[in-house]
Amino acid sequence: MSGSLEVAVVTGASSGLGRSIAIRLAKENYHLVLASRNEEKLHSLKLEISNDGGESTVIPTDVSSESSVDNLVEKAEEIGTVSVVINNSGLGLFSNISDHPIEDFDRQINVNLRGSFLVSRGFIPEMKNNQAGKLVFINSVAGKWGYPFSAGYVASKFGLTGLANSLRNELREDNIKVISVFPGAIDSPFWDVVNVNFPREEMMTSEDVAETVVHSLMIPGISVLEEIVIRRVQGDL
Repeated sequence: MSGSLEVAVVTGASSGLGRSIAIRLAKENYHLVLASRNEEKLHSLKLEISNDGGESTVIPTDVSSESSVDNLVEKAEEIGTVSVVINNSGLGLFSNISDHPIEDFDRQINVNLRGSFLVSRGFIPEMKNNQAGKLVFINSVAGKWGYPFSAGYVASKFGLTGLANSLRNELREDNIKVISVFPGAIDSPFWDVVNVNFPREEMMTSEDVAETVVHSLMIPGISVLEEIVIRRVQGDL
């Protein structure tokens, strides 16, 4: 049963863009539910939010696991009314197609696409009951363009575009806003395990992109920013 608190759930909240979105949303008086597999980093984020006057709850979650997502949904809805869900969990594993292991392909589909499906499916029933809610899908410019050496990542992100488009049209009559965000390269820990030499000092900051994401959530009334592409002025790296 939902309480009176307005709750925002952020997956992949332990680092990068998810962390920045959580910090920024806490300033809008949401109670943040912080979800990722890294419990230690989540508690560090919770402390930072608390020190800044915000409220949050840590719920360790593996978005690719149905039982783990079910636990996230149950515990989050016990806190209050979940009105915002940020599907942010994701990873990228890059190589030429001949060397791309099926295990890497499956991991990207399971986290980037399956995870967003499970999380969204879990929270949609309450949003439908409330006839209100905002679902955000943190996608990538790779969800609009087939970058080379990125077959698994691109496939997962194009799938995420289709998932969001389908849900958007299905949920219009329920007054649920579905927002897809397509950022270019962001300087974040995402790149720590990626074997490429992109100049990170030339990438966008997670704080700037988070500001745009939160702005999209604040659009009042019946309007919605359905798709947002965010790049550097200079274009892709």
